[in-house]
Amino acid sequence: MPAIPNKRAVSQAIRSVRKALRQTIKEINQTAADLAKKGNYERAEAAMTKGRELMGFRDEIAGVEQKWKQVCGSGNAQNKASGDVSLAGWRYYAPITRSLFALGGKASLRDLEAEFLRQMGPHLRIGDRSRMAGGRERWHVMIRRARKHMFEEGWLSSRSGKLWEITAAGREVAEKQGE
Repeated sequence: MPAIPNKRAVSQAIRSVRKALRQTIKEINQTAADLAKKGNYERAEAAMTKGRELMGFRDEIAGVEQKWKQVCGSGNAQNKASGDVSLAGWRYYAPITRSLFALGGKASLRDLEAEFLRQMGPHLRIGDRSRMAGGRERWHVMIRRARKHMFEEGWLSSRSGKLWEITAAGREVAEKQGE
């Protein structure tokens, strides 16, 4: 395969956008928290909504980055042929809350993954089943990555520890998804 001109520059630009979005999301979440503390709930809700939109956009950028890697030759040929890459990171959040809800609101990672697979197995895409650098299927890694973001959304009570515990806000999400 011939060398792709500016490959490194494009890769760095994509990473730069991801990094800037991460910082923007962090700042908008802080702004929402500050507004809520001051009692300005309407503006806080608007900021949270914008933060969720930005998180979705961040996941789209991750998809662009994955597609760029495929174009550059580092992607999985089977995924390229099928056009069926994987679920966006944010698409894991609601199934994780449903899985925790089904497990009584608290579970170990192992139990959570088993319940998640029971519920989502038929819906996972080829890319979700692909092996990542550590040898795990992508969906396992994405569940672990989701924890931090779900904590920031207020759906989980802790970012660390052996147990995943759903909050009241997380239960609401799970119940809405179950309807």
